[in-house]
Amino acid sequence: MSAVLRVRDLTVSFPGRGSAGAVTAVDGVSFDLARGEVLGLVGESGSGKSTVGLAAMGLHDAARTRVSGSVRVGGTEVVGAPESEVRALRGARIAMVFQDALAALSPFHGVGEQLAEAFRIHHAGASRHEARDAAVSMLERVGIPAARARDHPHQFSGGMRQRVMIAMALINAPDVLVADEPTTALDARVQRQVLELLEELRQESGTAVVLVTHDVGVVAGTCDRMLVMRGGRVVEEGPTARLMTAAEHPYTRALIGATPSMDSVPGTRLATVDGVPAAARWDAPARPAGTRTLAEVVDLRVEFPGRRRGVFGRHEPVRAVRGVSLRVAAGETLALVGESGSGKSTTARVLAGLRRPTGGEVRFDGRDISRAAVDARLRREIGREVQLVFQDPYASLNPRRTIEEIVGTPLRVHTALDAGERRERVAGLLRQVGLDPAHLGRYPHEFSGGQRQRVGIARALASRPRLIIADEPVSALDVSVQAQVLNLLMDLREELGLSLLFVSHDLAVVRHLCDRVAVMRAGTIVESGPRDEVFDDPKAPYTRELLAAAM
Repeated sequence: MSAVLRVRDLTVSFPGRGSAGAVTAVDGVSFDLARGEVLGLVGESGSGKSTVGLAAMGLHDAARTRVSGSVRVGGTEVVGAPESEVRALRGARIAMVFQDALAALSPFHGVGEQLAEAFRIHHAGASRHEARDAAVSMLERVGIPAARARDHPHQFSGGMRQRVMIAMALINAPDVLVADEPTTALDARVQRQVLELLEELRQESGTAVVLVTHDVGVVAGTCDRMLVMRGGRVVEEGPTARLMTAAEHPYTRALIGATPSMDSVPGTRLATVDGVPAAARWDAPARPAGTRTLAEVVDLRVEFPGRRRGVFGRHEPVRAVRGVSLRVAAGETLALVGESGSGKSTTARVLAGLRRPTGGEVRFDGRDISRAAVDARLRREIGREVQLVFQDPYASLNPRRTIEEIVGTPLRVHTALDAGERRERVAGLLRQVGLDPAHLGRYPHEFSGGQRQRVGIARALASRPRLIIADEPVSALDVSVQAQVLNLLMDLREELGLSLLFVSHDLAVVRHLCDRVAVMRAGTIVESGPRDEVFDDPKAPYTRELLAAAM
């Protein structure tokens, strides 16, 4: 079949800073994409896969980026073409769905208006009425009611915003769709809905798709072919089914092996790209947990101020958590799972003493801590026993502080150690999480995402807490880096006897790491129990739905 996208010897480089030479992000990449085909472009952060997608769209700034080779969209050359010609291609012949829909959509305009504008750009003779009808029709096609066309992006859930992005990309029926990590931040059920929608639209219109992702599991279920990138180069390509079962390149095999699946043995040490052996394992199904309750919430309720109903109406509160009861035993790992907006992170923040509950009981080691969020003394006392590891290793570390200052802060707050003793303790913590103490004076931006998450874990361990609350700690990481962090958490749990509250929407990760599981939906616990019981014999329809989406 003739190619709708043809890439030949594509090379993209960026100028270096100071005395550093140019950085080559993409080095001699070539591939063809046939009409209706789905190609998975796979690799870790920095592999060059997103750079390839941007080059196909002609989105690199010619003043700051050097692009050579050839990118032809339906026979039209993109590399070196005048901006006016490339602009005419975008949207009409090739379109893009970005990862962060909230950042990609205008916050000041209704979604229908934004789609109508995208339609008018490529239909010069279309009236506003025709453009509005096309926008509403496309929104309905992706499952968004016409009545919501006037709503703004912040009024939609993450999954619905992504549907809006897909509608905008497809409103002009392009030949090629570049989807750059379109489901990375989405829950399993919403992720499946978005991928199924892309498949339906592809079959109807024949649009070819380049799916840019680090999630090998997503590629396995959606792509015809797979192209694996590392360091800007293609290391292996071929039919997805063959590469998933008989990949030849060690890097491809490592990416596949680093991803926990619903079929992998719980507790097995995950393979990593840096060569950590995958043979060691813990007997997770028989892993004993303590029976003594360390932390618990009973009939927890959390409400937020809502919108005012009418001009003189009262505020209707938003009930984020509705009568939740759960406990974390000493030495166990409890998973709190559910979709975005289910209330799991709010529950975790209450247990960490960062948010005051509206009602119910919150206890740590038998002590009432429900006022910790408003009682500075109590919060400081609880902070020594309970620490958090956050989702985003970029935003959770102060960019103006050195690693020594960041990791040493809990020691300065909770101990009487002098500066020399703190420095020695911080160096030991870095060794414990697999980092070089020689890097104490470095800043967060000088580390990779996985290394930054290790810094966050070291900071959480500094006060020697008994409970660590990990809120989506690996969802923003590449699969191999995710494997490193999960291996580290398993090591530390066994070595230090830590209790973990692990908040996640990734059921494969939960199955691999956790002893017990509590499933949340709309602020309530719909099911809880031992991991194997919940995964092998789920009782709640919602749990079964989540598991089906994760398979």
